[in-house]
Amino acid sequence: MSFTEKSYFGFHDNGQHQIYYNDWGAEDGNPVICVHGLTGNGYDFNFLAEELIKHGHRVIAVDLPGRGRSDFHADPLLYNYDQYIRDLQELLVHLDLQAPDSVDWLGVSLGGALGLRMAEMEHSPVKRLIINDIGPAVEKAALDFIYQVISQTYIFDTVADLEARMRATRGLTWGPVTDAQWRHMAEHNARATDDGRITYGYDPQIARVFETAPIGDADLWESWKGTTCPVMVIQGAQSALLTDDIIDEMEEVREFDLTVFEGCGHVPSLMAPEQIKIVKTWLNDK
Repeated sequence: MSFTEKSYFGFHDNGQHQIYYNDWGAEDGNPVICVHGLTGNGYDFNFLAEELIKHGHRVIAVDLPGRGRSDFHADPLLYNYDQYIRDLQELLVHLDLQAPDSVDWLGVSLGGALGLRMAEMEHSPVKRLIINDIGPAVEKAALDFIYQVISQTYIFDTVADLEARMRATRGLTWGPVTDAQWRHMAEHNARATDDGRITYGYDPQIARVFETAPIGDADLWESWKGTTCPVMVIQGAQSALLTDDIIDEMEEVREFDLTVFEGCGHVPSLMAPEQIKIVKTWLNDK
């Protein structure tokens, strides 16, 4: 079964912006909202979605603004956490899934941090939460490194050249990824430039949030304390963002299920069969 590409309009103070998402599975299936990492997009979840819909789930995988098919903001200061939350709340209203305990939430890195904020809200729509390699805090050295990487513009002659760089960077941390999956990611992370060459499919201006409101300054410990739904935390064993010390602090606050993937850093791709199986089993059995 293939997905349907859909869109809706999110609002900001001076107008609105179009946001795209992939909708997998039967409309009456158990809804799983999938939110990608900082430079990802909804296509990152294709391999996971293909398996989840076989087990009665409906997978909604969004492109946040500034990524993939969704609009880029003219004002880069709109790439902030409050605006992302507003956009995602509007997605749930658009889907008529805003009632308490209406959805499961799977968030990768940034998407997991946003899931924490959604899950701690009064009458939260989040029934169960999976957060992939992110916790309530991120060490400053890791944030500085991310900022330096994503604030640059990368230009390639071909999609194959972009794929080669992805293999050389994500390949160090994402765990097992097949050739077909690398091609898939490259094709859906590529964007044509005005001169006909290729760059990444995200707006480099998303880095501005690190100058104004880095995630380390967000009060996500309070969100973690306020989250009462079942939670599974996924950690890459060699992660520079979700360290063992942060995991220990999280365990002092509340119970949660922890899965650690060896051979991964930030972030496990959730494309390898053993990673997909963990997510599927937790959603089916919890």
